Amino acid sequence: MFRIDRIQDANGYVNDQVDITAIFKAVVDFENVETGWMMFLPGVAPSIVVTTLAALEKGGTLPERPTPEHKNGIRFIMKLTKTCGGDKPVREIAGMAKVFLSGVEEVYEAYLRERGAQGGKLPVIELATTTPVKSGSGAQSSTNYKPVFKITSWVPRPGDLVNLRPSTAPVQPLKATPPATGAQTVPPPNVMRTPEPQMADDDFG
Repeated sequence: MFRIDRIQDANGYVNDQVDITAIFKAVVDFENVETGWMMFLPGVAPSIVVTTLAALEKGGTLPERPTPEHKNGIRFIMKLTKTCGGDKPVREIAGMAKVFLSGVEEVYEAYLRERGAQGGKLPVIELATTTPVKSGSGAQSSTNYKPVFKITSWVPRPGDLVNLRPSTAPVQPLKATPPATGAQTVPPPNVMRTPEPQMADDDFG
């Protein structure tokens, strides 16, 4: 896990990568997780077209895939602790690597299971470990590392952890009515609400 800071040197502004793997801890805004299509190419500005998971829960659909080079990914914001956040602790994370998506999916499912008992609080997650995942064979083999996150606590939303940017894709409602399953429908959170300023805890003040 690297925090990317913009710093100025003799040649202008450059990216400074700060390794926060061993100390990663953050309040994550899982209420506003976005998913859709992303393309990251060297020397080109990222291309991201997404909608929110909350909108999909309400019957929306994914935006149209812009190009074959766009891959499915996720994006959300978080607030890092004082220890690993630097001068700007509120950060955005986005990715489309399968190991990354798998790791986030597991902790997001834990969030969905537990959020009902947390009174609107957000989860604090830490990087517990990483799991090597091998692919290919012979000279074409490679090893990637799946992050294993865990929820360590729940805190009120920090006042500066605000969803400032709406999703970049319109939501197309589904016309079909899903069959009844007997399950209880849980309304998704209001993704456009403005949170009241609150202090989370000493780590995020």
